[in-house]
Amino acid sequence: MKPILRQVIYFALLTINYCAPQAFASSASERYPEKPIRIVVPFVTGGGGDFIARAWADKLSETLKQPIIIDNRGGGNTVVGTEIVSKAAPDGYTLLLVSPSIATNPTLLPNLPYKTPGDFTPVGSVITYAMGLGARSDLPANNLPELLALARQSPGKLSMATSGEGSATDMAAELFKSATGADIMIVPYKGAGQGVLDVASGHVDLLFTGMSQLKPHLDSQRIKLIATSGKNRLKSAPNVATIAEQGVTGFEAVVWWGILAPAGTPRDIVDKLNQALATSLAHPDVEKRLAIIDGEVRLSSPDEFDHFLREEIIRWGKLLKPIAQ
Repeated sequence: MKPILRQVIYFALLTINYCAPQAFASSASERYPEKPIRIVVPFVTGGGGDFIARAWADKLSETLKQPIIIDNRGGGNTVVGTEIVSKAAPDGYTLLLVSPSIATNPTLLPNLPYKTPGDFTPVGSVITYAMGLGARSDLPANNLPELLALARQSPGKLSMATSGEGSATDMAAELFKSATGADIMIVPYKGAGQGVLDVASGHVDLLFTGMSQLKPHLDSQRIKLIATSGKNRLKSAPNVATIAEQGVTGFEAVVWWGILAPAGTPRDIVDKLNQALATSLAHPDVEKRLAIIDGEVRLSSPDEFDHFLREEIIRWGKLLKPIAQ
């Protein structure tokens, strides 16, 4: 074989070897999705995270024309499920539903088996909702000024249930203590359910939680609503003033939810997922389901969610570092 011909063949093979993987990856992205998509929910079945995921999963399935599998992997303050996704293939077929714990765990749990946000690719935020500040029915306080006066009279005596260290309710409690100076004892539970029951039974004084969990006990008058935690009043409780309205200027504590994919997931797949989320979350059926928890759709772009997540890690880090030490 002549040298010039050998050289031509060599460069041709080199070009094929270089371009083939790129062409395959591009083709796979264009065909996405071709099989069921798994959303890992790092919470137990039947909890708030499970409800959020299932509120729009069927509409996402219709949009993407593939089954959506909800995979509940509770444990370790969301670490168990989060680690699974951090090590999954970055192909768009394994996603993670996240809440504020993804931003608080880096401070509270310094030896995490993954890096946040480095081991993930943001897809977008999806839903947010404010909480109610509930109290046992016989607590001698019916609004926030009366509650804070009671806390000052008996420092360290009032107790507040949370859904566990680093949870959204725990962060709301810590933010409330920091903003008001109230000396309140935090009582962490492994989930919201038992905490709500203990407040309703009078064993614990207070808690922050979603209105769907408070409503049965508000209706039975075993818990009363002192305030709500968002910027605006809740549709389900229009006569109850927010914490900010009751004198704690600028206070806001909401539960937010978003979707992450493993780091390295192609941007065109991420964009397809974000667009599919927009379509599914806009469905009237989803709006009706979210009304149960006073939830609002808050879809962001991947870049906006990335910025938000990094800011949340910094924000909660400042509050939690003294507590974590």
